[in-house]
Amino acid sequence: MTTESAPEKVEIASKKEGSLRTPWGRHALVSMLFFVLGAEMFVLSPLIPMMASEFGVTTPVAAMSVAAFALTYATTSPLVGAFSDGLTRKAAILGGAVVFVCGEVLCTAAPQFALLITGRVLAGAGGAMMGPAVWSYVTETAAPAERGRAVSRVAAFFAAGQILGVPAGAIVADTASWRWVFAAVAFAASVVILLISLKLNNEARIPPRDRRKWRVIVGSLGLWRNSNFALVVSANFFAQAARYATYTFAGALFLYRFGLSTTQLGLVGAAVGAGSMIGALLGGYLVDRFHRSGRSQFGLNVGYGMMMALGLFAATSSEVVWVSVLGWVATFAAGSSYVSTSQEYLTATMGDLRAPAVSWNNSALYAGTASGTFLLGMTELGSTSFTVLAVSFGVVAGLLSGLTMLGHRAAPPRTGTALNSRIKSH
Repeated sequence: MTTESAPEKVEIASKKEGSLRTPWGRHALVSMLFFVLGAEMFVLSPLIPMMASEFGVTTPVAAMSVAAFALTYATTSPLVGAFSDGLTRKAAILGGAVVFVCGEVLCTAAPQFALLITGRVLAGAGGAMMGPAVWSYVTETAAPAERGRAVSRVAAFFAAGQILGVPAGAIVADTASWRWVFAAVAFAASVVILLISLKLNNEARIPPRDRRKWRVIVGSLGLWRNSNFALVVSANFFAQAARYATYTFAGALFLYRFGLSTTQLGLVGAAVGAGSMIGALLGGYLVDRFHRSGRSQFGLNVGYGMMMALGLFAATSSEVVWVSVLGWVATFAAGSSYVSTSQEYLTATMGDLRAPAVSWNNSALYAGTASGTFLLGMTELGSTSFTVLAVSFGVVAGLLSGLTMLGHRAAPPRTGTALNSRIKSH
């Protein structure tokens, strides 16, 4: 039985074709799903006050529409990611995207808040299936020297969805109904599904067919024995709580503190998305540069974590609107760089367990969103305790990256092929 890892298989196939070029066009195609996902996730913040009013619930309860998606993604991602690794990346991407669209349609028509939450759960399950498959496909098909940039461009598409989708969604919600926002997301995702089904062919990776399902789960759980993996995933939990969970309340904060309209909140979301895109692209460039110089990329994440903490302090405590906006922009620029740097590490080092590793990481990201939203919702909006809690999330993320950097220097991480040797022997 061969023991070569997925990246090695792709590289061998590429050499046979006489090329090691990164297929940026196909990467852009699958990344369009992240564009849609980014628009959908961020547009909820300015819509939460409107949904709370229509359904007759409080703002923290309405914010659970964000937590429902995140919690579902967090709890289903490891299991779905492990099993879908036996599919082609295209099949996993399309299957998850279809489930995601079904959830968006249900949100569009939901007559009660409970059904809206059900739609968010369904959308989260779909995201849990397609997300790791997109990350894995991009890493497996990128040229080794360009993996950092390839991963960061997926994150940039996510941010672009925020830049363009959030203000557009806010205008639609302000002039028509928030329900049309979910309908537009479902339509856009359906178009991307059609394009992927027609254009994404000739996949080099051959899905493993000889793995017993329970051993796939055992191998996935075994990743936690790798201390570097455990630290990276744990750090991402706090990084996501810092930026996404806190941003869930940004719309309400700007409304109550500065009296911004829904349309103005959309423009703020676009500015924050621009910061996120810049952070993602710059982060990918810096990762590739650090690799070439032999330096640890986790030194970058220490700085990003501290930058998130400072940005959140300004965003949540300032009484000056432009200072608050700049705080959010800085937070998301640093947070996007932080997460894309971590994703590059996991996809590049976990070999055959790449998809389960990304699934665990995505689970931690969305668990951070759900947990952070819940904890912040227990504090008074805009209070000192709210700010302290938000800032502490960024500080912990930076500290955990410092520990990862020290451990990475002391003991280089094992590859996914080594971790997966037991699975491959069965």
